[in-house]
Amino acid sequence: MKKAVTMIAALVAVLAVTSGAFAAKQYMITSSKQIKHGAISLSDLSHHARKMLHGKQGAAGPAGPQGLKGDIGLQGPKGNTGPQGPKGTPAPTLQRLTGDFSGTNASVATTLDGVQFGPYSDGGAWAGSVRYDGADGLHLSQITQLSYNVKYSAADTAPIGDAYLRVFLSNGKDVIFDPTQCATTVPDKNVFHTFDVVGSDVRYDDDSCDGSGDHNFPGSPAGQQSWGSVLANHGSDVVSGIYVTTGWTGGSDLTAILRNLSVNGQSFTFGSA
Repeated sequence: MKKAVTMIAALVAVLAVTSGAFAAKQYMITSSKQIKHGAISLSDLSHHARKMLHGKQGAAGPAGPQGLKGDIGLQGPKGNTGPQGPKGTPAPTLQRLTGDFSGTNASVATTLDGVQFGPYSDGGAWAGSVRYDGADGLHLSQITQLSYNVKYSAADTAPIGDAYLRVFLSNGKDVIFDPTQCATTVPDKNVFHTFDVVGSDVRYDDDSCDGSGDHNFPGSPAGQQSWGSVLANHGSDVVSGIYVTTGWTGGSDLTAILRNLSVNGQSFTFGSA
């Protein structure tokens, strides 16, 4: 004990008295009698004395070798299911041939690409149509907008193979739009085209392109004529169906795909997009 006190007494420690008249006094420890309970503790030293006991921090030693990889911990319990997110945008719907639409035979069917016609090994002997009855009962003059989007394909040149549109009338007549304009032009194959019927030339009761269909109506030109010219003479005729047809024309291995039909601004899209 005396040896420990002697070693401590060798340190110059300053006791700080923090209150009364002794606040500025300092004491030298020379005997264990000056230390409470005969032993010194940090609480017996002033802040400055305690600070003097700490030497300067030495340089950092070299890093030790990396320890072994620990075992993988057990998987935690499954968390609660989060709230359901907002409903996404629905995928485009497939317009099927129901309601105002129908196919005239089994060669016409809806697919993800659109309404497919054929294939017809002989496009002059076989055909199929998409029929739309949503405009039935309207006067022909009430059809202010009419268009369709279609492409066709054939193994040969098929100069009159493209799909055509007819507006059938309650008097047994029809107004036909022929994209080939009586075989005077050949639309490109395997390419979608949008045909504006109201803005193009059409024929009245003249499927054969012989110019004889309008002979009962003096003053109306025969053969190809504008939609407005047809309305001038037949605008009061009543619509009984609108047909888009492929076939009964020509072409080997003839096929077509109808993507859209628009009537008086109401657009009907077939297929997935």
